[in-house]
Amino acid sequence: MALSEFIKREVDRIVDEWEDFAKTRLPAAEGLSDDALRDHARILLLDLVADMESEQSRHEQGEKSRGELPDNSPKVTESARAHAHHRFSQGFTLNQMVSEYRALRATVLRMWTEQRDSLERKSITELIRFGETMDQGLTEAVDWYVSKMNESRNLLLGVLGHDLRNPLGAVRMSAQYLMRAEGLDGAQTKAVTRIVSSADHMGGLVGDLLDLAQTVLGRLLPIAPAAADMGEVCQEVVDELSAFHPQSTLSITRRGELSGQWDAARIRQMVSNLTANGIQHGLAGRPVSVLVVGESDAVSVQIHNEGEAIADDVRRTLFEPLMQPAASASERQTGPSGLRLGLYIAREIALAHGGSIDVTSSQQEGTTFTAHLPRKPPASG
Repeated sequence: MALSEFIKREVDRIVDEWEDFAKTRLPAAEGLSDDALRDHARILLLDLVADMESEQSRHEQGEKSRGELPDNSPKVTESARAHAHHRFSQGFTLNQMVSEYRALRATVLRMWTEQRDSLERKSITELIRFGETMDQGLTEAVDWYVSKMNESRNLLLGVLGHDLRNPLGAVRMSAQYLMRAEGLDGAQTKAVTRIVSSADHMGGLVGDLLDLAQTVLGRLLPIAPAAADMGEVCQEVVDELSAFHPQSTLSITRRGELSGQWDAARIRQMVSNLTANGIQHGLAGRPVSVLVVGESDAVSVQIHNEGEAIADDVRRTLFEPLMQPAASASERQTGPSGLRLGLYIAREIALAHGGSIDVTSSQQEGTTFTAHLPRKPPASG
């Protein structure tokens, strides 16, 4: 039986075995539904079969061997890109996606080999071993190359953020000086005020870049814990955001003993990011509430908004950097960060304090982010 015919006949059995591999060997696949794992693999296999069965000239074969796809393989390109997009949105790494292709090819060839006679089987086994060794080399090369790319990216982010701070500070100080000058008319005052506001926003983006560069290297954000009242910190955030979003209704409730040792500036940033997220994605006209509760050895902060539930596939990567759903133009203007790092940095602040952030979301109950923070962070080092 030709390999293409074998794949069509046994496609479900092939995908069954491949699914077992994905569930047990790929961390990103944990919790995915069977359909989420199987569908793209099945489509990709059948598109590959269609390509195998189509006529192909020696020139086209040569193009493919050099990495150039012939014009008669659009379905393979389409399904491969769809699979990559799907896996990216589910939080798969590049190496995990490559390992899916390795496992799928090895499964097909091994199962097909079992159908052949002994003389052919030895030759095909050698072919499989050669392919697996090539794949292993490719995986190791990709792993090293990606690690170096990540190092370069993180270095660029750190240097860029650090070098932008000084000129940005000069812009802001100069604009503030102009605001205190006499003789400005209304239009000039409005322009200078806009410069100060834009500089403040850019300063927030630079801070997010520096935080991202630090945490992607595996470090916790630096904090300076001191005596603080969580209720007062959260009240300051609610007052500030209420002034900035007069069309939104914000409320805060405090319960129990709320004192502890925290970095108040960082906690303010965390609560602000979570609350701004609730305003941004909550149902228009409905309130966003903040509940601060003192527990025996910790304090929890809950931010609740009504509106559309967070989809399961989105929730899986909600706290990953740059993986949050793209915002509309109006949301980008009012959201905490145009870089979409708000939830990621909020979680990193909680982790730096020895805490955590959880989220629950449903159509009936709305969405609640809960930060659990011990009253005293663990000793650093």
